[in-house]
Amino acid sequence: MKKTIKYLGVLLVIMVASCTKDFQKINTNPASFVAAEPEAVLPGVMFTTINTFENANVTTLWEFSHWVDPYAERYNANNDGAWTTFYVNVLGNTTQLKKLFLGNPAYTNRMAITDIWECYVYAYMVGTWGPVPYSKAGVTSSSDIEYDSENAIYTSLLTRLTADAAAIKVTGGDGFASDPIYPPSSNPGSLQMSRWIKFANSLRLRIALTVQNNLPTLAASNITTLMANEAGLISSDADDPTFTYNVSNVSPYNTQLVVNNSYASGAVMQDYLFTYFRSYHDPRIDAYFKKAPVPYNITDTLTSTGSSLHYIVSYPIPHLGTPKAQALLPTWSLISPADPLGYIPFNGSVYSSDKNNLTGNYSSMQPALEAAARPYYMMTFAEVCFMKSEAVLNIPGITSLQTADKYYYSGINANYAFWGLTSAQASAYEKQPGIAWSTAGVGFNYDLGFINTSIPVGNLTKIYLQQWINYYPDGGFETWLLQRRTQNLVLPPHTNPGNTNSLYSNLPDRFTYPVNEPALNPTGYKNALKLFGSPDPLGVVDAYDTHLAIEPSYPLINWNAAKPFYDISFVQKWYGTHIEDLQAAGIKYTVLATY
Repeated sequence: MKKTIKYLGVLLVIMVASCTKDFQKINTNPASFVAAEPEAVLPGVMFTTINTFENANVTTLWEFSHWVDPYAERYNANNDGAWTTFYVNVLGNTTQLKKLFLGNPAYTNRMAITDIWECYVYAYMVGTWGPVPYSKAGVTSSSDIEYDSENAIYTSLLTRLTADAAAIKVTGGDGFASDPIYPPSSNPGSLQMSRWIKFANSLRLRIALTVQNNLPTLAASNITTLMANEAGLISSDADDPTFTYNVSNVSPYNTQLVVNNSYASGAVMQDYLFTYFRSYHDPRIDAYFKKAPVPYNITDTLTSTGSSLHYIVSYPIPHLGTPKAQALLPTWSLISPADPLGYIPFNGSVYSSDKNNLTGNYSSMQPALEAAARPYYMMTFAEVCFMKSEAVLNIPGITSLQTADKYYYSGINANYAFWGLTSAQASAYEKQPGIAWSTAGVGFNYDLGFINTSIPVGNLTKIYLQQWINYYPDGGFETWLLQRRTQNLVLPPHTNPGNTNSLYSNLPDRFTYPVNEPALNPTGYKNALKLFGSPDPLGVVDAYDTHLAIEPSYPLINWNAAKPFYDISFVQKWYGTHIEDLQAAGIKYTVLATY
């Protein structure tokens, strides 16, 4: 770490594939950085950052999100490469840009954008590892680099974003000609800088909501100030900060899932999200996932409109989600009179055997989401709507243009519109018990029976649930952050976790520090562990289950004592309760028995 952090104090070049011809020139001449304009450096910094985020989603955070399983079947709670990339390739370059141009009036807006980007990256880092080098990052005179506490970093980030938004000159200031987030071609005139202000303020709102548990007074102050000027927040999807890939610099989703075939079975829908989709008749299932190449056949009991007979039938269902892991705990038994062998649910289902997902029984990510030039969404209007709803609920008397329920419905409507679904579909979804504001809904059991998807009357639960669904697919980190700070979802255990000697693992609370950190930065590392409240500074708490400051206290479930039971009722009656419903839908079925 000592060596890594020291790199921030020397002249650096972008160590990624170039986004422009200027990058190629810089890469061949490191000394040219001294004369490089922000236009030649910042796009590469942004490219590197978003690449790192996308790669982390595929390798780790989709698994954490419980939306998608790239068939890794592991909870990998470390990412040493991202740590180095952030400090060297991202923050190293932004640090040098500031040394060259900060304080120069001709670069005021671009320096504010540079600082906003640093805040964006640091928010990701502190939410991933906890304490990290921050205030002393880039100080080359130190033999060891101190870590800052989570509270200190979050406090600073909120202050910096406030100053950045205030510093940007919407008119009369400098522009950012090579901006890959808000390109001048589609954000002409004052739009470019006004949208950077909106992103800075919306990121500040996200951070303020994140720290409600550990910095409640500071959080409330920032939230109140931001809600008093809602025009300064993202107000439509036109304001969404996005990074768009192209044929020269393709999305890592495409590279990993399509080109390199890193995960032969693709990104498959997890059964936990699947259960929520089925419980509340959510049409987003078809927007998020394509139908299974080979539909899985279930057994069901249906009645008839024309007789008193009951029909035991077998028929295919269009979607299927994969379990978190196939393994069962030794204390679990699914043996029953109906299933004397105790098979896991959907026994016999198989993954695709090819990277194009032309085989297999599981539903996988829509191909458009794996396209080479598909944009990465850093934040969306729907997220901001849900954040406003949470703000109004959590701070009584706060100034706002709408009530919490209006923001909530606006968030659902915005998410549906984002995915090309109709307002009629959104309206029908919103009227259901559990989805409708201040109503309770009865959901199905998860396929192992011990988790239920019923939604209580409480409205915060609804907001968090919709935010979780809304973050798909780019917000893997934000989803993980949301779950840790709210503990809103009862997530199934991972029974093949990979990061522990235990038989199962709960959702990791953090990533562990890079493996070489104790050797390269011993004093800083030990002090970092003390910031977690460790009685032993030698490393016992540098673990994936060490809680971060943003998390409330919560009881751990003893999953060994859980009583699972085979329950696939959430996929039964897919087309209706009568055998005539199968016929009307054109579904081929087999009658196994009648009574």
